[in-house]
Amino acid sequence: MAFFDERELKNQLLFQNAKEFYNFVSRYDEEMIPVMKAKGYTCIHSMERTVAFTFGEFTFRRRRWKKGDHWVIPVDEKLGLQKNVRFSWEFMYQVAKLSTLMPYDKVTQVIQLTYHISITKPIVVKAVKICEKLLEEREGYRYYEENKEVSKRKAQVIYIEGDGVMVKARDIQKDNKHYDLSHFVVHTGSQKVGSNRFELQDKKEFIGLDNRLVREQVIDYLFNNYEITNQTLLITNSDGGHGYTPYVFKEIAKVLRIKRHEHFWDEYHVNKELKNYLKFYSEDLLERAFQAIKQHDKQLMRTVLDTTESYIDTEEEQELFEKFKSKILRNFQYTKPAEQRGFSHAGIGIMESQHRKVTYRMKKRGMYWTLAGAETMSRIIVLNYEESLRELFFGTWREDYEKFISLEEVSAYTIKKRMSKTDKENTSRYQCYPDSKRLSYFRKQ
Repeated sequence: MAFFDERELKNQLLFQNAKEFYNFVSRYDEEMIPVMKAKGYTCIHSMERTVAFTFGEFTFRRRRWKKGDHWVIPVDEKLGLQKNVRFSWEFMYQVAKLSTLMPYDKVTQVIQLTYHISITKPIVVKAVKICEKLLEEREGYRYYEENKEVSKRKAQVIYIEGDGVMVKARDIQKDNKHYDLSHFVVHTGSQKVGSNRFELQDKKEFIGLDNRLVREQVIDYLFNNYEITNQTLLITNSDGGHGYTPYVFKEIAKVLRIKRHEHFWDEYHVNKELKNYLKFYSEDLLERAFQAIKQHDKQLMRTVLDTTESYIDTEEEQELFEKFKSKILRNFQYTKPAEQRGFSHAGIGIMESQHRKVTYRMKKRGMYWTLAGAETMSRIIVLNYEESLRELFFGTWREDYEKFISLEEVSAYTIKKRMSKTDKENTSRYQCYPDSKRLSYFRKQ
């Protein structure tokens, strides 16, 4: 059987695409001649430019027009090309998207294989830095959105879970090599979408290095997007670590004025805590501890702890036991099963599975990140899984944001100009006249 070499046909098709692209550029450049002349522009010259698109890398010539001090290049505007860039905006978006799925050097290989365009790792880094800048602008735009009227969702139950993701990162100012990414997930419940598959409804994720700021984002999101009533039930779940204590979630409920709040000590972490400590003792103790959790029998748990204490021989063991006992009894109220609280367990304890997309990309394989790089990558990973990364690059918010910024600049310029004018008027009202004995000030009438 003779094998068909698909690459030859692909090269022919690429050549045909290139011809069509050059024809498109030439035709559009010609069509804009009468349009630009009608607007009062003068064609100064034609210049070449090389740009890599997702459909190939091309060197093409286009006209540059000028009116006064204002330059316009119609072809560049049509293709959405910014000044002095070698890669199209769509191309950089796709590079950024690939960077959330694989290491930077793998991204360069995939681009070479699929687009026949050679790029280096610094280009991938540049794409991620573009995301960092866009995220900063999007955060700034959030304050402009506060005055917009948004149709709020009505949800009887709102779920919030929080946990940290430890990553390796370098910071010149600190010796610490491990940093915690604060990760929160908000949703309205779990719904069956297949024979053995469930999907979180209205899921929204928040991640960043600053736990307090991420919590503020969660609160802002809930306040702006959900209609809170006296019947709203807030269900929260965490491992109880720093930044994720029951108190933290009680404060969120308090700020949002949610009267019904149920907090859970995450089942996975409870079981892990019991197994890690009681595995050194009898298996019967571990089973009875699990039974105490399942039945929410605090007296039975005390009995298990008392029995465990009877096996302790050294002061070191006693110290470890006291910490374990204190933690179990202090948080026992949060281990009460959902069924005993009057609702289903579905949708609770989803945090570990939500971490996976971040840990798969950012941990293991000897990976080290800069602090800014770690935060940016974690956030665009989440955006990519939410299918919102494209909106970050191409959303209408960017046009609105630029308008707001330009208005602010105009306002600032106007205020500065008026202040300068006022200062000149005030100065001109008071003239200084030299006298043989003194300087006299006369106010102009």
